[in-house]
Amino acid sequence: MRLSTAITFALTVLLATSTLGAVAAVPSASGFTSNSNPDPAATHQPSLETDSDLQSVSATSEPRVQSASLSSNSTSLPPADPAQVIRIQVQDDGDAHWSIESRFLLIGEEGNETFDEWSEAVVSGQRSVGYDAQSFQTELEAAEETTGREMAIGDAGWDEPRTEPLEPETEADLADDIDVENETVRVGVVSYSFTWENFATADEERIYFGDAFDSPDGTWFPSLTSDQRLVIESPDNYALETPTHLVWDGPHHFEDGELEIVFVRGAAPLTGADWYLASALAVLTIGIIVYVIYRLYHAYFDDDSGPDNPPVAAAEAGDSSSSQPANEPSTGSGVELQHEAEPEDDIDPELLSDEERVRRLLKQNGGRMKQASIVTETGWSNAKVSQLLSKMDENGEIEKLRIGRENLITLPDVDPVEMD
Repeated sequence: MRLSTAITFALTVLLATSTLGAVAAVPSASGFTSNSNPDPAATHQPSLETDSDLQSVSATSEPRVQSASLSSNSTSLPPADPAQVIRIQVQDDGDAHWSIESRFLLIGEEGNETFDEWSEAVVSGQRSVGYDAQSFQTELEAAEETTGREMAIGDAGWDEPRTEPLEPETEADLADDIDVENETVRVGVVSYSFTWENFATADEERIYFGDAFDSPDGTWFPSLTSDQRLVIESPDNYALETPTHLVWDGPHHFEDGELEIVFVRGAAPLTGADWYLASALAVLTIGIIVYVIYRLYHAYFDDDSGPDNPPVAAAEAGDSSSSQPANEPSTGSGVELQHEAEPEDDIDPELLSDEERVRRLLKQNGGRMKQASIVTETGWSNAKVSQLLSKMDENGEIEKLRIGRENLITLPDVDPVEMD
């Protein structure tokens, strides 16, 4: 599709007035001019039908992004919401990468074709819009005078045009204003970018941003209109030290010092995935601490026998029972011999099998214990202990010796009648 001469001039005027919105279309001699709520009647509304209309647009008029019609077979490119995004990416050396995005709604295939032809012509230089790095020279000189720093603008030029999907809330509201039934709607973006050197100051730990917005006559960036958005992006591996947000939607008037921001080195802003990972690690850490406390608690209260506290051996005589110190022979019908207990393993008994627990008790008590003592120590029933010991005896893990009315349980390598 080829655009007529009128469309060419029309798009030129539109880009010149929409590229900077309230900040600057082509900045005036006094710097950026803006109006947070401009009067449309007082704003030069360019007509895009005839070549002569171009002459009526003043370069110093109050700039504002308009929902201008690009006349081409009744096709229009209305502005998106927001119509303009001013994006400032702060670098760790104090430079700032600016990107000024003009955004249009592309309705259907015809809207995409119109945008593609026009934007490619602008980017390739086939159509001049009178917009370049010199447009910011007035603001740069004002910032230099205020900050005392030497500044420069470099790497200026048009970025590759692109299209983006609509934001969900915008898509939901779009049908109220524009007939988009059965049409695919996207956002076309044309952006002009450049690097403003020494826009901020940096030391080893911090970056100080915002003083370059000042001029001898006050700030040259006072406000945003209702169709503008300002986005400030933090450097990599830096976090905010100043309690502020980094995205402003118009209309908005900036208070004194509102754009003065300090970034501190050492922490990158957390993404959603980062927050999820941090939360998972916190839960895991708490779980480990609780588990360790639980294990220590049970190890202390459940494993109370050892070399310092040898178990008391119970001796049964008739229907009554009596207890004697473990290092003295029984005065009943049987004899219980004890060795000095070996140091017990630092293992939770709950994690041992029944056989392992019996062997552990025998080792702690010199290799010999009465069956009744094993019942007392383990808290198991007499029937369970009797069945378990019989099984272990059959497997050769222990030896059972009947002494009177009591069973003496020993390890295989321990002589049941040997005395210390």
